Amino acid sequence: MASLPREPREDAKKQSFWMPGNYVRTVHRTEQSYQACNDIVACFMERAKVEKQYAQQLSQWSSKWKSIVDSRPLYGSLMRAWQCFFSSTERLSALHNSISQSLIAEEGDRVKTWQRETFPKIIFCGFRESYDNNTSFSRAQKPWSKKLMKLEKARVAYHKSCQKEQTALEKEKQANENAEMSPGKKQKITDAREKATEEKQKTREHYENMLEDATSYTPRYMEEMEAIFEQSQEEERKRISFLKQAFLSIHRHLDITNNESVKAVYSELHNTLMSISEQDDLKWWKNNHGPGMPTDWPKIDEWVPPVKKLNRKKRDQKGKESRP
Repeated sequence: MASLPREPREDAKKQSFWMPGNYVRTVHRTEQSYQACNDIVACFMERAKVEKQYAQQLSQWSSKWKSIVDSRPLYGSLMRAWQCFFSSTERLSALHNSISQSLIAEEGDRVKTWQRETFPKIIFCGFRESYDNNTSFSRAQKPWSKKLMKLEKARVAYHKSCQKEQTALEKEKQANENAEMSPGKKQKITDAREKATEEKQKTREHYENMLEDATSYTPRYMEEMEAIFEQSQEEERKRISFLKQAFLSIHRHLDITNNESVKAVYSELHNTLMSISEQDDLKWWKNNHGPGMPTDWPKIDEWVPPVKKLNRKKRDQKGKESRP
């Protein structure tokens, strides 16, 4: 069985929006939203830096190991598969570099531009929205605050009169129990108690009148305060809606799991890895470095008479004769 809700503590009641001055939390929300925009921009500018550094590290890793692998004795489809890791990494490096640029050029500038347009300021008064809300809340709350102050003053006076009456009652009781006290003195104590009771009744009536006055004004006070509060809520709703779209846009940039380029990179890499063929690589090695290589087996090498060379004089003479 669910327990009944507890009565709010006195401190919680004092912190209520309806109590004097507590609307300032709603007024300060504008400044806090502005600061939140600064934090969001700073946060994702740092993420952009991380993406850029990661892209650089991928590129450095690829360049380093590509040169090492090229000098290693691997061959065939296994070598092509290993090299495909580096070409894929270069494409991923370019992708993360583009993510970094998008976060800065698109999302960062977008939020900054919206922030400038959404939070206009007044000279010496801060944000216009905060100034307007504070003025409206203060104007709406001022009459009710005065009534509340009068009510509190009446309450204090009533409680003091109750305390005086209690003291007078105790004195009267002690006097009635004291047989040695003169009747005249007892009468004075009784008169003081009656006066205290009468004073208590007057202060209670005044207290009730002040409470009635504040209570009758409360609906109007609540209506005016809620109207101002709803205006502030509407502005905050617009801000939340914009930042939600900004976060979703940032998510689209960062979510590489749905990026078609990334899918293509890993699909191509997977296909290359799956194309590794033991038989083809062994056959290539056999034909290029093993028994499959062409060779000149020993055979009879017939003797061919050498061609006699003419001396220079005979060559020149023969050349003249051959001219037309």
